[in-house]
Amino acid sequence: MHRDADVLEVDPVTGGRTGLAEYSRRALRALKAKRIPHAVIGAAALAVRGLPRMTRDLDVVVPRSAGFKALAALGSAGFRSTTPIVSGSEPEPMYVLIDRTGGEVDLLLAAGEPESSVIDEAPQSLIFGVRAPVATLEQLLLLYLYSNQPKHLGDFARIVTETGVDLVAVERYLDEVHPQMLPDFRDRVRQARTPKPAPPRPTRTRARRPRRT
Repeated sequence: MHRDADVLEVDPVTGGRTGLAEYSRRALRALKAKRIPHAVIGAAALAVRGLPRMTRDLDVVVPRSAGFKALAALGSAGFRSTTPIVSGSEPEPMYVLIDRTGGEVDLLLAAGEPESSVIDEAPQSLIFGVRAPVATLEQLLLLYLYSNQPKHLGDFARIVTETGVDLVAVERYLDEVHPQMLPDFRDRVRQARTPKPAPPRPTRTRARRPRRT
């Protein structure tokens, strides 16, 4: 299963290498060398858990308190933020960093739950040849629950319908940490399992226009 992330190294259209593996290894090793708590989330984590989805960036979450340290570590590894980094001020919720090859790392700064628990509890897994903390399917469901982005809604549905994810464990977490979200979670699970039927096609055929001669 852990080698499913390797499919992300190849562009499905061109068949060429994306470079994702190389700069992901560089970024993860930089964070590990500085002992910065972190976890891989997003499409790369999905791939490690057996649900590969094409992506060109690595999504990583770190504690907000370690944000500037993480930025410095990634800077030493050749990544530069696309927005100004103002030390001494409050860090941004997220930074997009790129290297000279166009490789991208999206750095999310956790200010609370569920990101903090993901950082603390994500198990070590092999990703692009590097051992790093990678979010579980249950943790990914929690992260996607707080997003309405179409790709995240789709990823949520895939996890529910295509894996043996422990939904009871997710509900147990929500019941303890954020019980108000339990109805939303159950509703989203229900929609994933029984989506609305597609609208019917029109019954009449559109009249064809005569061809010009």
